[in-house]
Amino acid sequence: MVQPIPGAPVASSSAGPMPDDDGGGQPTVEPMDLVRSAVDTTRLAVLGASVSGPVPIDELAARLGIDRKEIAEAIGYLRNANLLDDRGRLETSALSGIARSLPRTDAEPVDTDPGIWTKEELDVLDRFFSGNRLTSIPSAFAKRKLVLEKIAQDFEPGVKYPERDVNFMIQLVHADFAAIRRYLVDEGFLGRADGLYWRTGGRYAGTNAPDAGTDVPAATALDHVVLVPFRFDMADDLTRVANDETVSRYLSDGFRFPYLRTHAEEFIAAAMKVDPPVDYAVYVDGALAGGVGGGAHRREQTGTYEIGWWLGVDYWGRGIASAAVKAYVDLLFTAREAMRVGASV
Repeated sequence: MVQPIPGAPVASSSAGPMPDDDGGGQPTVEPMDLVRSAVDTTRLAVLGASVSGPVPIDELAARLGIDRKEIAEAIGYLRNANLLDDRGRLETSALSGIARSLPRTDAEPVDTDPGIWTKEELDVLDRFFSGNRLTSIPSAFAKRKLVLEKIAQDFEPGVKYPERDVNFMIQLVHADFAAIRRYLVDEGFLGRADGLYWRTGGRYAGTNAPDAGTDVPAATALDHVVLVPFRFDMADDLTRVANDETVSRYLSDGFRFPYLRTHAEEFIAAAMKVDPPVDYAVYVDGALAGGVGGGAHRREQTGTYEIGWWLGVDYWGRGIASAAVKAYVDLLFTAREAMRVGASV
């Protein structure tokens, strides 16, 4: 029998044997025993090596650049924790016992309209929501923005809410209502003035239209014209609308013709690297109709943007470009702090 090493966990026998999958007996292993064993890098390496068989002491010592005595001590520690058997192999039945002893944490699937979210977005939301409750506020900007957009769905467009109602609605989702409320305003999902709040951004439940861009001003000259940050799932639509010689004729040489799907993918990849975005797809009645974007000047022209736009021929002559450009210019001045905006002819 291996003698306990000072400081090593000793498996308790007070609870009696724990049956394994074969109906035999296995001493109880507490979950914290596994945690304490894994916080040491040598013991963690030994555990990893034990998955495939008895731990190769000399080989592991050489790989880690440490004395074999440290490996032997780690093996002794893990044996006393009942995580290794007498031959130095991982005690899988002990891990099964730990798994059975842990409380179930199966979360409710996120309660949301699947028709307005992509599969990837739903996967992210499932990580942070349990039903309607937000379990944690993401630290990553893109994930937090998606979570906020989910919360924004609870606010009806066109309705003005007093602050107490906003606080109450957010508390149904997360206890830190003040932080969530501030995030919703800062990211453009809610507007605020004179103690009242209203919905200003995000996509709308019950439609398959993409997000109108959380920092794009809600009011445009045409209510059905929205600006949407480019995503890879737009590549086919972008190719179809842009691949028209009539469209490219009066644009710069950077706008290709024929416009192939590879061109669309290259453009979208470049656009998605910029955060916050400066290039937007123009959507009309839920369909991609064109694009609007710009480039920021540097050095002595910092704060100056040169912008451009285009539309598929089916959308010409309807005031759509005017609405899209107005929304984009408003965005540059309000959210990007532009001082001057111009366009080349």
